[in-house]
Amino acid sequence: MADTLYNVIYRGKVLQDFDFETAKRNLIKIFSLSEEKAEKILKSSRMVLKKNVDESTAKKFGVALKKAGLDVALTKSPPKVVSSESKSAPTLKKVAPPTREKLVERKAGASEPSAGIKPPSRIPFEFHGTGSEYFKIWLVNVILSIVTLGIYSPWAKVRRKQYLYGNTRVQGASFEYLADPVKILKGRAIVVCILLVHLILSKLSPIIGAILGLAIIVIFPWLVVRSLAFNARNSAVRNIRFGFDGNLWEAAKVYVLWPFLTVFTFGILSPYVLFRQTKFIVENSSYGTTGFTFAATARGYYGLFFSALIPLVIGIVFMAASGFFFQPAIILVVLVMYLYLFVFFSVKLTNLFYNSSRIALHRLESTQKIKEYIIIVVTNSVATALTLGLYHPWAKIRTLRYKLEHLTLIASGDLNSFISKEQKQVSAVGEEMGEFLDFDFGL
Repeated sequence: MADTLYNVIYRGKVLQDFDFETAKRNLIKIFSLSEEKAEKILKSSRMVLKKNVDESTAKKFGVALKKAGLDVALTKSPPKVVSSESKSAPTLKKVAPPTREKLVERKAGASEPSAGIKPPSRIPFEFHGTGSEYFKIWLVNVILSIVTLGIYSPWAKVRRKQYLYGNTRVQGASFEYLADPVKILKGRAIVVCILLVHLILSKLSPIIGAILGLAIIVIFPWLVVRSLAFNARNSAVRNIRFGFDGNLWEAAKVYVLWPFLTVFTFGILSPYVLFRQTKFIVENSSYGTTGFTFAATARGYYGLFFSALIPLVIGIVFMAASGFFFQPAIILVVLVMYLYLFVFFSVKLTNLFYNSSRIALHRLESTQKIKEYIIIVVTNSVATALTLGLYHPWAKIRTLRYKLEHLTLIASGDLNSFISKEQKQVSAVGEEMGEFLDFDFGL
């Protein structure tokens, strides 16, 4: 007797606890769909997402889709008529359960699920810089910045970034930093002038100083947007520049309004603010003509912060015990607790950032480990202290190499085709590098 086959059908609406945007992000994350495909599914009145699969596979797909927020139903497929010639044919092979990399069918009623799709390819990032090479650049930058009273610092920044970008590669292609030091100098000059005027007026009249301070807060989102746009446009790989087009109102909300409200919640909103700021940066960034998406949620950030409460409580208990038995030990406990929390948040936030970032069908994967990174931080700190800061360039290179060695681009499809498509689109549109207010404010 032939096994009963089932269809998984989307019924044209999202579940009660989800909204359209959340369901779309979940589809992109769980099934590695493009934003366009996810929207096409959600906007349809009815769509068959999986056809002619066994009951176990259908249920697994149904659970995954409901977890994403889609209202789905399982229906039995009409039984197939088996001819006498095919009675001796082998039984139907069960379809493997869905994975994150498998895609939902593009069209309703597709005869074959996703068996012909190639598995995603893993493309590691590479870093080829050395501590000795970077030390020479760092030493010249420090000396010239001191001699010129900081005027050389924009050129120092460009030299430093060009070396680090140029030695960072993905699939054999190096990154480029294309910024003009003069524009960086102009941006920093504007910031310095604003701060000096504020300082002088505050001394002359506290009221005027307070008003100017509020004005600085008002223009701060503009400074952030201009700086992010400048650094994105001056970063490139394979002759395609990155971009950033965040608007001022959204920047004002995530960098002024939400942080201001955090004060009245005793810090409870802090994870949400960090989530909104990261989402603002990622989803307004682009590579060529294709924008990035961010699949993380505020719940993920709150979970990360709550998971830090256990080591924090343990540290406080040790501090109390040290204060009771041997007070000088409190300093050591504080240092250990600070070091652990610093590494914990550095690793967890970095992994969450990259693992939630996508562009088209491609995504990133970061696999940093707390134990490995804490060894790097401790040894770098000790070596830098013992050498009176001279080990800093080697520490910088060592840290960057570790981060890039644990970063992978997971390409769903041919990455070269994606690059070629972007090159053609960028060439057709043309570079619109506006000179007006194109500054880096060093933010």
